[in-house]
Amino acid sequence: MSEYEVKGLSENWNDCFLEISRQSPVRAGKISIHFDRSPDIFSIPKMQSYRVVPLGLFCRDELIGIAIASYQKRLIRGVITDVIYLGNMHVTQKGTGKIFLKQLGERVAHKVKNRPEVKYLYGYVMHDNRPGKRIAKLGELDSKLCGSISMFTLLTLKQMKLSSKFLIRKASMSDVEQIVSLLDNAYRDQFLAPVMNLELFMNNLKQRPGIDINNYYLVLRGKKIVGTCLAWDMTPIKKNRIKFRGFKMKLVHNAYNLMAHLNGSAKLPEPGEPYRDVTIAEYAVLNKDPEIMEALLRAVYQDYRERGYHSIIFGCSSEDPIRQATKPFLSREVRSGVVIAPLQTDSIRSFGNISGIYADAIQI
Repeated sequence: MSEYEVKGLSENWNDCFLEISRQSPVRAGKISIHFDRSPDIFSIPKMQSYRVVPLGLFCRDELIGIAIASYQKRLIRGVITDVIYLGNMHVTQKGTGKIFLKQLGERVAHKVKNRPEVKYLYGYVMHDNRPGKRIAKLGELDSKLCGSISMFTLLTLKQMKLSSKFLIRKASMSDVEQIVSLLDNAYRDQFLAPVMNLELFMNNLKQRPGIDINNYYLVLRGKKIVGTCLAWDMTPIKKNRIKFRGFKMKLVHNAYNLMAHLNGSAKLPEPGEPYRDVTIAEYAVLNKDPEIMEALLRAVYQDYRERGYHSIIFGCSSEDPIRQATKPFLSREVRSGVVIAPLQTDSIRSFGNISGIYADAIQI
């Protein structure tokens, strides 16, 4: 009998999950990132899902690994489909990631036998995260890489002017139907995008902490809304803490802060301290026009730079032309592979390389 065992747990394990996450940051080159989800690691999964299952890897009754299985409804080739998102996976003992993933695969396969509606499991693996990439290549549950997403951190070092080509304003409740229509149309073309309708939009507006309709920015052409995005300060529930090593990285950090002082922008936090960032949590632009997206980013950037924020977080499919909207900004791109596994006999076994994958900036 194996000394390792995966168990389903309750949300009472929150503090233990947070500690495991703190002990095992994601490492990419000379940078380590602690995706700090305190005070409640389950708050975001519950917002994004209809069922959340905390999972723990135990070695002789000691918790050494965590993951969260989130049951969601997502769009697969335009069809609303039940899926499981496997996220927040961390292990504290070197070499146990493969064991954890294998046992997770066996557990999921057993559990979904009685849930034929749940068709797929998916997750993300950072390209620079070598241990994660090795685990993903194991092919548990016949999993395959189906494409990649890019998360951009737009640093607020320099001043940026608003776009002179478009009228930009904050949203009001009278704009909701147009916003929902834009988001719905945009999501239907994206793989693994969430479902969007008026009821879900209003529920999201009520349950997401710290936002209201004024957090939506609009781009107008005449009276028609041609672009929208939600700017959400998620730092009360989602913080990024970055550490680095090496003389060169320290030199870059100090040089940036000197320039920030001269430019009147926020200095970067000390290593391990949280960034103050705002997340572009939802967006849609007519015809996927990068110029419209750039106009939205400029408006958010200007507002939050003035308020002392360090960065804007924006995500898209790595091959989406809308990524051109980030070109005028000082930015850092992090790519992640998207891994998907079929869970039922009638699930599609291979999707090939998908160029239009939804980048969920809320849960990543």
